[in-house]
Amino acid sequence: MIRTLRPSDLTRLLFLRPAEGRTQAFTLDNAAHSNACGYRPNRYISRALGWRARRDGLIAFGRSGVTGVVCIRRRNGPTVWEISELFLAPGAQPEVDGAELLSELADVASRSAIHRVFLRVEDGSPMATAARRAGYMLQARETMYRRPQDLRGQDQPAHYPGESGWRRVMDEDLHRLFRMYGSSTPLSVRKTAGMTLPEWRDSLEPLPRSTPKTFGTVLGRSKPLGVDSAEMMLEGVDGPVAWMRYSDASNERLFTLMVEPETDVDLNEIMHGVLAGGFGMPAAMLVPLYARQVAAALQTAEFVPGHDYELFAHQTAERTKIPQNAMVAAGG
Repeated sequence: MIRTLRPSDLTRLLFLRPAEGRTQAFTLDNAAHSNACGYRPNRYISRALGWRARRDGLIAFGRSGVTGVVCIRRRNGPTVWEISELFLAPGAQPEVDGAELLSELADVASRSAIHRVFLRVEDGSPMATAARRAGYMLQARETMYRRPQDLRGQDQPAHYPGESGWRRVMDEDLHRLFRMYGSSTPLSVRKTAGMTLPEWRDSLEPLPRSTPKTFGTVLGRSKPLGVDSAEMMLEGVDGPVAWMRYSDASNERLFTLMVEPETDVDLNEIMHGVLAGGFGMPAAMLVPLYARQVAAALQTAEFVPGHDYELFAHQTAERTKIPQNAMVAAGG
């Protein structure tokens, strides 16, 4: 059985000692920062006490008591969740109790009008087996690439000059970026990440400490005060050739990058643009296995591959028939 947290769970949460001592589900943020992976009971206790916040935390029970706790959050739209934290109790069996927890969570999502649930686990984690047993489909394998410091020095400009070709994304760029997504992303990924523009936009994973807003940028999110973050696009002759999102929220440039595969573009120049304005801070990117060109360019720029992850998705609702006038992500 799984349910939202209640004030009566305070003792259970306080004395829970997770089996691995750290979360078994990862977001872009805690995958990049291992110090954010530990179990913090106060965080779950505050959720149990808050009427609105408790909807984001769930607790699972098995025959012998608590089997785990889960934190969920929506991605970029109201119909998509991701599991941001997952802690199993010491006596829980990941392949059995973990699978039951994930299956019941998908049922909760379906009843809450959520269409997709995403789960990222470390490569080799028993939770990958649990995810498959619970009906979650593998979307992509990923590797975290890190650059300890910007070796170009700390005298770089903090902005993108107009002649560089990089500029901030505007609302009118959305359709063109969606076309690039269709040509750069395998069909097997698009089936869960989104086949139509609204599905894709809702499934995008937000960067750390970005807050929702109602207009501007593909994600429709604004940066909080004191955090340098942006969505940038590199223009080519026939349209966008690269789309980057970055956040310097943790004194590290955490970014995502999508590159048009059919365009003759210098990836080294793209990497230069990615790192511009970083003032020597470390940088990190979670790269899907299918983006081999990006991974090669990162290694050329002296990024080092680290932990591997598997990203799963559960389709909790049947996709409705796509309207004839809907924009569909075409590609191979």
